[in-house]
Amino acid sequence: MAAEEKQAEAGETEVKGGSKLKLVLIVVGALILVGGSIGGTLLIVGGGDQSAEAEVEEVEVSRGDPSYIDLKPAFTVNLAPEDPVGFLQISMQVLTFNDDVANDLEKHKPLIRNNLLVLFGQQKSADLRVPEGKEQLQKTALETVQTVINEHGSGGEVENVFFTSFVMQ
Repeated sequence: MAAEEKQAEAGETEVKGGSKLKLVLIVVGALILVGGSIGGTLLIVGGGDQSAEAEVEEVEVSRGDPSYIDLKPAFTVNLAPEDPVGFLQISMQVLTFNDDVANDLEKHKPLIRNNLLVLFGQQKSADLRVPEGKEQLQKTALETVQTVINEHGSGGEVENVFFTSFVMQ
């Protein structure tokens, strides 16, 4: 009987050792899975930024040719009687990458010119003497043109407006 008990104890020891080995393998496997999922997540998140940048680059490349619409003749407005400057004269062009918007700009040029004349006539020369004042006027002019395109045109994007001449006297 003593020999059978020793074999039984030896079998239990092997089972205990085997279960410890299984436990270690399970823990190592779990750590590998967790590490892999963290690594994969970081790769996806990091790669997502690059793919978003790639999408933006593709959009910029596929924008098409630019169209510059000249709003001739130059805008000439009288400023307020109390303003030391008598009048303001601005020549301007509108940039778009959308052919429909370019057509809308030509079609609605009288309305756009009217709204811009009203805007320019409300300016004060003191505000326009500093670069920030001209930049603010440029942003407001862009919003004015975009509003006309949104309300009466195709609703496409007007990219920017440029003052090609700016005179105050």
